[in-house]
Amino acid sequence: MSIKKKLVVLVILAIGSIGFSTSFSKWMNGEENDYYSSIRKNTILFGEVYKQIADKYVEKVDPEKLMRVGINAMLDSVDPYTVLIEDEDNVQLQIITQGKYGGLGMLVGYQDSWPTVVEPPYEGTPAMKAGIREGDKIIEIDGVSTKEKNVSEVASKLRGEKGTAVTIKIRRQGEPEPIEFRLIRAEIVINDVEYGGMINDEVGYIKLTRFSKNAAREVADAVRKLQQENAKGIVLDLRNNPGGLLEAAVGVSDVFLPKGKLIVSTRGRSDETVQEYFSERDAIADDLPLVVLINGLSASASEIVSGAIQDLDRGVVIGRKSFGKGLVQSVVGLTRDARLKLTTAKYYLPSGRLIQKDHYSEDILLADADANSAAEMDELESAHPRFQTAVGRSVYGGGGIEPDIEVEADTLTHFESALIRQSMIFNYAVVYAASHENLKKGFDVTPEILSDFHRFLDEKGFDYSSKAEEELDAFRDAAEKEGFSESVKTALAQIEKQIELAQKDQFAHSEEFIKRQLAMEISAKLWDTQTKIEAGFRDDKDLEAALTLLSDKASYEARLSKIGK
Repeated sequence: MSIKKKLVVLVILAIGSIGFSTSFSKWMNGEENDYYSSIRKNTILFGEVYKQIADKYVEKVDPEKLMRVGINAMLDSVDPYTVLIEDEDNVQLQIITQGKYGGLGMLVGYQDSWPTVVEPPYEGTPAMKAGIREGDKIIEIDGVSTKEKNVSEVASKLRGEKGTAVTIKIRRQGEPEPIEFRLIRAEIVINDVEYGGMINDEVGYIKLTRFSKNAAREVADAVRKLQQENAKGIVLDLRNNPGGLLEAAVGVSDVFLPKGKLIVSTRGRSDETVQEYFSERDAIADDLPLVVLINGLSASASEIVSGAIQDLDRGVVIGRKSFGKGLVQSVVGLTRDARLKLTTAKYYLPSGRLIQKDHYSEDILLADADANSAAEMDELESAHPRFQTAVGRSVYGGGGIEPDIEVEADTLTHFESALIRQSMIFNYAVVYAASHENLKKGFDVTPEILSDFHRFLDEKGFDYSSKAEEELDAFRDAAEKEGFSESVKTALAQIEKQIELAQKDQFAHSEEFIKRQLAMEISAKLWDTQTKIEAGFRDDKDLEAALTLLSDKASYEARLSKIGK
């Protein structure tokens, strides 16, 4: 065996044995000995299979890709959250853990085959100072075309060390020629609080989009600002917030909870994963009425905050059931460029309930399932185990946070989904904003704007297939295969005609949705993210329910009493 091949095997063995060396020295009985012997045996087997394929397969394989396939398959078999972090993902991890990165301060997405600025640049950043706008298409970076390059590639080119230069060329609606910018990268601090302000004369509103290192400080600052503006109640919006750092969740909870209250506890296999987290400071706002908004995309840290506030009867949770991710990930360093984000524990709320939804892995992968504690097994067997809040209200485990007041979600029609998916509203807003720079904030979407948008859809050849049309096509294909298409031909033609007539009315049926989306997107293009959020206050059912509750002190207090739920 060559030195190179020996090194391959040794590297595989080294990777496979990370984290196990200490455990080998602590063998206490035959069962544990067998467990770690099995690990060692299978690590060697994995390495030998890899070596044989790389060395003897009929065609030469890519050793990097081959190893990634093996690693990813192994990780996929345990849970969706244990992943290998490399390259661009490492940058995303840095943003969460440090709350900053080196770059230009703009969020890039993919529109019409080009990387496009999809949100107003962050305040005070190089992109904002240079005048880059939402909707600008980035067509070159340092002289290299970006057409059809994926977002990760473009983002990695835009990011870099503070003080370094990058030249970008953009195409802007209304400008005949591309515009070139030479920008100096800076340290970009990400704001977790996307909005903090008064929504009316008495209620303050805070929209928290993630839980990075700075989340608790930003929420505390926002609350103090609202107190100075004489807020009589607060709405904390955690909708679509996927979570982040456990410590950030504890810190945000600490803003609203009295000192010394248990917020969350974690439990895993090892002793160091068993921890309890308490509020450590006197609350900044422990007396202001509080409503927390959640939905199906509120996860992880969002569920810690909303669940703790619910369990301790500190506020009322409104919206829809949250996602149900109650797992703690620890980041293990592997190489200079790679880390392993590994599930090491589950988190439990003050009432004792586990928020993790139904199990996420195949039973065959779980060794000694019978060895789980009786209490945990009972919890898994019960679909919705019941727990009690501090005052005795019933709350339920088994997956996600159930709101105290449930608001029915607005379901997008096929037509509305197609408008969003094909970026029709976004693209129209770019065009409209370019020729209406004198528009005033708080504008109304007039019938003229709606008519102009309708013409825009026709000009762009907006292709919309309804669900009924798709089902009809599927039935027609099935009829042809079964040989009876001729006998139903007349009936199918009549149905198709009725579908076409119904489709013509889709625009009118979706008028309110279109007006709200146009107001938000045009506001974002002309001004900033805060103005976009304010435009979205209109027809927000969750927010309306929160404001109604906060305006009625008796109803609010009843919701937090023992008989309130």
